[in-house]
Amino acid sequence: MNRIFSKWAKNIFKHSKLYIGIIGALTVIFGIGLSRIQMKMGNDVFVSPKSAIYKNTQTYQKNFGGDAAYVMLSGKQKRIISHNTMQKVATFSKNASKIKNVKSTTSVVSLLNDLIQKSDFSTMMSQSDSASNEKLQKDLFANLSDKQKNELQKNLQSSLSKAQLAKVQAYTQSLLTTPQQAKIGELVQAGTNQNQALQETLTAKQNQQLQAYTLSLLTSKQKNIIVAKVVKMLPSVEKMSTPLLRDIMLDNNGKVRKEFDQLLPKNGKNLLIMVNTTDKTSDMSTNVQLRQDLKKALKNTHFNLAYEVNLAGQPIIMGEIKTSVMSTMVKMVIIAVILMIAVLTILFAVRRRLFSLFFVLIGMIWTFGIMGWLNIPITLATMATLPIIIGLGTDFGVQFHNRYEEEFRKEQISDQASQTSAKNIGPAVGTAVIMMALSFLTMLLSKAPMMQQFGITLAIGVVCVYLVGFILIFAVLPLLDTKTKVKKVKTERPNKIGQLLGRYANFIMNHAGVTLIIGVIIAIFGFAVEGKITTETNMTKLIPENLPSLVQTKKLQKKVGSTTYLTYLAKADNIKDKNTLKEIQSIGNKVKKDNKDVESVQSISTAYTQFGGKYTTSQENINRIINNLPASMKDTFISPNNHYAAIQFKIKNNLSSDEQSKLMNRINKEINGQHKYVNISAAGATMMQLVGIKNMTSNHYLIIGAGLAIIFIVLLVVYRNWKVALYPLVPIIIVLGASPLTLWARGGQYNPVTVTLSSLILGVGIEFTILILERYQEEIKTHDTKEAIITAISSVGAAITVSGLTVIVGFSAIIFADFPALSAFGASTVTDTAYSLIAALTFMPAIIYLFGKSKSKQ
Repeated sequence: MNRIFSKWAKNIFKHSKLYIGIIGALTVIFGIGLSRIQMKMGNDVFVSPKSAIYKNTQTYQKNFGGDAAYVMLSGKQKRIISHNTMQKVATFSKNASKIKNVKSTTSVVSLLNDLIQKSDFSTMMSQSDSASNEKLQKDLFANLSDKQKNELQKNLQSSLSKAQLAKVQAYTQSLLTTPQQAKIGELVQAGTNQNQALQETLTAKQNQQLQAYTLSLLTSKQKNIIVAKVVKMLPSVEKMSTPLLRDIMLDNNGKVRKEFDQLLPKNGKNLLIMVNTTDKTSDMSTNVQLRQDLKKALKNTHFNLAYEVNLAGQPIIMGEIKTSVMSTMVKMVIIAVILMIAVLTILFAVRRRLFSLFFVLIGMIWTFGIMGWLNIPITLATMATLPIIIGLGTDFGVQFHNRYEEEFRKEQISDQASQTSAKNIGPAVGTAVIMMALSFLTMLLSKAPMMQQFGITLAIGVVCVYLVGFILIFAVLPLLDTKTKVKKVKTERPNKIGQLLGRYANFIMNHAGVTLIIGVIIAIFGFAVEGKITTETNMTKLIPENLPSLVQTKKLQKKVGSTTYLTYLAKADNIKDKNTLKEIQSIGNKVKKDNKDVESVQSISTAYTQFGGKYTTSQENINRIINNLPASMKDTFISPNNHYAAIQFKIKNNLSSDEQSKLMNRINKEINGQHKYVNISAAGATMMQLVGIKNMTSNHYLIIGAGLAIIFIVLLVVYRNWKVALYPLVPIIIVLGASPLTLWARGGQYNPVTVTLSSLILGVGIEFTILILERYQEEIKTHDTKEAIITAISSVGAAITVSGLTVIVGFSAIIFADFPALSAFGASTVTDTAYSLIAALTFMPAIIYLFGKSKSKQ
C-alpha cells in the first residue's frame, strides 16, 4: 500500500500540471451539475415510492387533491358577515380557481351558493323562530326584483286553499281605504283584472302586511314550497344584502349556524377560504409558484385594512421554504469558511495554511455537482452535508499538508518529501476514508429515502474531498517548493500538547481496567435509554420559527383549532351504496368513541346525514341527496367514479409526532384492511409523515451493526489480526452509547437529521482511532506496548487534536442554521465529534494496553 501511494505521489509530481488541468476540467463538468439540483422537503422524503402508504397516498391525492392552502380574514363580525366581504371573497375565489394546480376553493360563499342551488335550503332556515322568520322573509323579499315579487305573489295566491283565499280577500278589504276601494272599482270597470287593480292600488306597506298575513296562513308544507321558490329566485351570495346574509348565516341568538361554523370560526370573527390543490403540490417548485400566484390574487382583490389577512397551510410553507433553504446553505458555508480560516490561522502553523480550505471548496463543487447529475435532491438532511464535508475535507487536507511540511523540513527536496509523506499519510487517511464512506453507506439500510440520500451524499463527499485534497496538495505544494529552502530539522520533538497527552495516556494505562468499565457502563446505559427518545418529523417544527407562512399558519390554527387530520382511503365497488355508507359511518363512529384524541370524524357518510339523509330511505333517494351535496363537500369525500371515499379523523392540535404516530397505529390496527363492504387503508400527507417516523428509526441497530462489521472487516484485511481490528471498535461503541445518553439527559428529540448520528459517529470516529492505531503499529516495532502507546499518543495525539478541533469547528457552523432540525443536529454533531476525539485518546490506550502484546512486531 505504501509503495502504491509513493509511486502515485511521484507520478503526480512528474505530471503536476496535467493533474491540475484534469481537476479543473472535472470541476467544470461537475459544476454544470449544480444547476440540476432539486429540493425536496415534502413527506415523500420519508417513505419509499414502492411502499403501500406512498401508493395509497398517490391514489388519495389523485382523487381528492393535495394539502389545502388557507386564506383567513379576521375582524369584527359585522365586517366579516357583510355584502362587501362576500363580494371580495367571491372575487378572490374566482381568481384563485384560475391558478394552475388549484382544483377549487371552499368558502362560506361557495358553500351557500351550492346549498341554494342543490339542497333543501328551506329546511335549514325553518329552524328559526317566528320573529326571525318574519325578518328573514322581509329581507328575502327585499333582495327580489319587482318582476320576481309579482311572480312570487302569483305562486302564493295559486297555492292557497279556498278557505285561505277567503281569509286573504277579507283581510285585503280590511286594509283598503274608501278612496282605494273606489279606485279599484274604476279600474275594474275600465277592464283591468281584479288582482292587477289590487296590485296597482296597494301601497308598499299594505303589500308587506298582506304578504305577511298570507304567509301566516300557510301550512308548513306550503311554506317550504314557497321558500324553495324564493330561494331559487335569490341572487348569488356575493350579491345579497348584508341584512339577508346575517339572517341566513346567524341563528336566532346571533350565533353562526352550525352549517357555517367551520368556515366562520370564532362566531364569525374570522372567515376561512380553503384553496383545494391538485396532487402536483408535493413538488416544491409547484408550491413556490402557487404561493406567488395566491399572493398576487390576494393583492388584486384589495382586501382593505378592515381585515387581517393570513395566507397559510402546508403548500404555502413549502413554497416559502425554498428561499430559506438557499439562504441557510449560504449562511452555513460562509460561517464554516470563516471559522476554518480562523482555526487554520491560529492552530495550523505551516506555510500556505489556507490551501487545504481552498481545495475543499473545489471538492464541494464536485460533491454537489455529482448530486445534480445523479438527481440526488437537497433535503433537510443533505443540507447538512456542506459544513460536514468542509470540516472533514479540511481535516484531510491538514493531515496531508502537515505531513508534507514535516518531511520537507527534513528532506529539503520537494519530490522526495512528497513521496515520503504520501506513502506514510495517504494509506492511513485513505483507509479511514474508505471506512467513513462505507459507514455512511450503511444508511442505505434505512427505509427513509432521505437517510439513504444523506448517506450517499456523505460518501460521495468524503471521497471527493480526499481525492481533490490528496492530488492538489501533492501537485501544487511540491511544484511551488521546487526551488524553496527552509530550515532543516533532524527530528520533531513533541510539543506541549503532545507531552500533556503522553502523560494522560500513561495515567489511562495505569487505570486501564477502571477506564474500560466506565466506558462500558456509559455505553450500556446509553443504549438502554435510546428507546425512550422520541422522533419529531412534523415539518412545521423543523423549519425556521420566524418563517412568515409558518407564523400565519400557527395563527390560523390558534383561531380555527386543529387542522391536523388522520386520513384514510376507502375503496368499494360503489361508495354510494347504502350498506357501504352505513359501514363507513359505523367505522368512523367507533374510532371516535375508542380514541379520546380524535375530536371528530368526517366522511361522505357524515355529509350525507348532515344534510338530512336517512338509511331507511331508498337507494335512489340516497343517490339524489349525495348528488345534491355542495360541490366542495362532495369533491372532498367521494371520487368522481364513486369507487373511493376519504375518511378524515380530526385530532387534537397539541399532540406530538410520537403521540400522533401511536394514535395512527391504534386506528390502523382497528380499521385497516378489508371489511364487509369496503377496504380501508391509511393514505395522505400526514400519514406519510407519521410512517416516516418509523422509517427514520427502523433498522437503526442494523445500521450500527453493519457499520461496525464493515469497519472490523476492513481493518482485518489491512492488519490481518482480529485483535488489532477490534481495538478501534471499542471507543466508537462507547460514543454510540454516550450520544443518545446525552440527548436523553437534556430532554432532546431525534429529528430526520439527528437520527443519522450513529452513522456519522462511525464515519468520523474511525479516523481518530485509525491514526492512533497506525502510529502504534509503527512504534511497537521498536518499543514495548506501554512505550509504544505513549509515543504514539504524544506524536499523533497532538495532530488529531488539532484536526479534531478543525472538524468540530467546521461542524459547529450547522448550529447557526435557521432550521431548528439542523441546529439541533449541529449541536449533537459537535458534541459527538468531541466525544469521538476524547474516546480515541482515552479508550484506545486502555484497550491496547490491556490486550496488546508486550513487545511484538504486529
